[in-house]
Amino acid sequence: MPSFRNVAAPYWAEFIGTLVLTAVGLGATAQSLTSTSSQQTEAISSSVAWGTAVTLGIWISEHVSGGHINPAVTLARTVFSGFPISQLAGYIAAQTLGAFAGAFLVWINFASSLAGLEHKGHGLHPATGAFITSNEVGLGLVNEITATFIFVMALFAITDQTSNAKSIAPLAQGLAFAGSSLALSSPLQLALNPARDFGPRVFAAFAYGLDVFADHSFYFWVPIAGPVIGALLGAFVYEWLVKRDAEYHHALEEGAA
Repeated sequence: MPSFRNVAAPYWAEFIGTLVLTAVGLGATAQSLTSTSSQQTEAISSSVAWGTAVTLGIWISEHVSGGHINPAVTLARTVFSGFPISQLAGYIAAQTLGAFAGAFLVWINFASSLAGLEHKGHGLHPATGAFITSNEVGLGLVNEITATFIFVMALFAITDQTSNAKSIAPLAQGLAFAGSSLALSSPLQLALNPARDFGPRVFAAFAYGLDVFADHSFYFWVPIAGPVIGALLGAFVYEWLVKRDAEYHHALEEGAA
């Protein structure tokens, strides 16, 4: 019979992997927010930092839990790759708690700098920009769906057993994330991961008030729904269109050989 430690290992891996993802990515965001930089430099540095964060988070957790570190990815794996549905809720909880803990670590490191940001007394405290995404609801939903669709389709291709990129999967997935973010988001305004926004948003609610949930017409649901829809679409396109067609042609080539 497996021990409690054996059973808990993948959930701890998802927790720690998502914590690293969030701490590195939000730390870069906080760095940009509290420093003077041009918008172009901010967009590039944010996307590269989040891509690096994805790589590090996956490298830490992949060999234990599969390195999902993203509830949308876990759901897509459940629907299309046979991931056990019995582990779905546990993975999502671990990822969200890991993101919350990552936000707390960033707040500890940047508390004085964030406190120094001028708050004019109305609206959200500007420090919340280090933790949450925000956009116009319709545009944000389109961006989240589109970017996550591309990212997850690339992720499924990279981690396919026949992929040449499998040996460098964490690095390739980080590159895919950075490319999707840089190409399709406004600076600092794209999540591609429900845990990345919701966990830090809950932390920001404790630190700066519950208005973080009402911001931009209750935008908080967009970084949850958008990545889930985009991930399912991306996984479907790869598994049912790209992969099946590739398998058919591989079979034809083997038959001809």
